[in-house]
Amino acid sequence: DAGSLAANGDERTTYNVAFNSLKAGNYEDSAQLFLSFLELYPNGVYTPNALYWLGESYYATRNFPLAEAQFRDLISRYPTHDKASGGLLKIGLSQYGEGKVDQAQATLEQVVSAYPGTDAARTAQDRLQSIRLGQQIR
Repeated sequence: DAGSLAANGDERTTYNVAFNSLKAGNYEDSAQLFLSFLELYPNGVYTPNALYWLGESYYATRNFPLAEAQFRDLISRYPTHDKASGGLLKIGLSQYGEGKVDQAQATLEQVVSAYPGTDAARTAQDRLQSIRLGQQIR
């Protein structure tokens, strides 16, 4: 909880506790730890990363609506952060996971146009091709 995390000390240590939980595959725990981190450090240095990884924690457990909400929060609050392109990509992938194919396509196309040449754009382009192929097969 936030109280025991605060007892740990500084922002970086608190962030690392949550991130290490995520890396260990403890997605539900990491989500709670990132939520506690964000409660303690709503505007901290690691806040954009925490928002991204909180979204990833939800995405990994297929909780696409909560994942999408975190990624939206990230890109609305930190549109120029280096995690913004990945956040937008994950919004599209979350939409796809929810079965919102048209929205997912539009979001993935936005990733390609807004972040050309990035890993996020390449991944979005690959997913768009897969979606289009899937639609042709039906």
